[in-house]
Amino acid sequence: MTGVSGHMFMKTPVPFSGQDNSPLVESGANFPCKNIPYEVATMNNMKVGENLTLSFTGTATHGGGSCQLSVTMDKKPTKDSKFKVIYSIEGGCPGNGPGNNGPSTFPFSIPKEVPNGESTFIWSWQNKVGNREFYTSCAPITVSGGASDHSAFDQLPDMAVANIDSQNKCKTTAGSDYKYENPGEHVTVIGNGPFLGLCGGPAPPGGGQGTQPATMPNTVAPSAPSMSGPPTGLMASTPSTLVTVTGSPPDSAAPSAPAASSVPAVPSVPAAPSIPVAPSGSPSTGGGGGTCSKNGDIVCKGEDQYGICNFGNVIWQPVAAGTKCQNGKIAKRFRASIR
Repeated sequence: MTGVSGHMFMKTPVPFSGQDNSPLVESGANFPCKNIPYEVATMNNMKVGENLTLSFTGTATHGGGSCQLSVTMDKKPTKDSKFKVIYSIEGGCPGNGPGNNGPSTFPFSIPKEVPNGESTFIWSWQNKVGNREFYTSCAPITVSGGASDHSAFDQLPDMAVANIDSQNKCKTTAGSDYKYENPGEHVTVIGNGPFLGLCGGPAPPGGGQGTQPATMPNTVAPSAPSMSGPPTGLMASTPSTLVTVTGSPPDSAAPSAPAASSVPAVPSVPAAPSIPVAPSGSPSTGGGGGTCSKNGDIVCKGEDQYGICNFGNVIWQPVAAGTKCQNGKIAKRFRASIR
């Protein structure tokens, strides 16, 4: 699949009808949702803290880049709508690896600051490789179990916008993953970088480190939805599967967890967190789950499976080819040469 036909498009949450998979025009004439009529084909009902999944259609991941999930209270957003960030994925989004290797899936949840009722969800993406573009997909959502007013919601950071002339002069640098100036409380850092600030220059403090090996095979393992309470997510890739990790809520300098990364504009989580190692098993197929103690930790089940601790639960996933799970980290698998 090439050209526009291969561009990325949000599959879940289910978007409004009539959106295509092309990037927004550089002038900003169709910002933020491509001037669609906002026809609701499927209403996405979301409870605060519920495990949800961000997934995509298409193959052109453009080497990854960085993404944000945001919400506006406007049911039919315009260029003047305020989108508030609920989750940032810095690097490795919508896929991790060079070229167009197909997308990963990411777990997330709606945080308690989002008000109850109908609103609009937006996925935004600044691509790593190719033309300097800005992609979005918009979806109708109805939130329950959330806030009764907008006071906390209004304090969330604004969605970062780049390469859209009508919004600002911010231009991304090709070949980089991007650290957001204000990613919000819930952040995952994935991929190998190099990391720069979204508008150029050095990455904001606390960015760029991840626990995934610098050379992961081109693979994507389907990730299990996570992120209850605070949205979470860490992912590792494998041919049609991705792994996700939850990012720890930051204090002013709190780290975030990642198997392929995780971190806000705060220091990232140590490469080798103290992790409960589940009993080793035979599997390499993945599936099933278990319990864990420390949110955001990578948990090994033998060397062939791993998962991310998500509020006491872990979903097992197979490690990517050529790697192993050991001591709470994903590492290369070395084979001794026989002479």
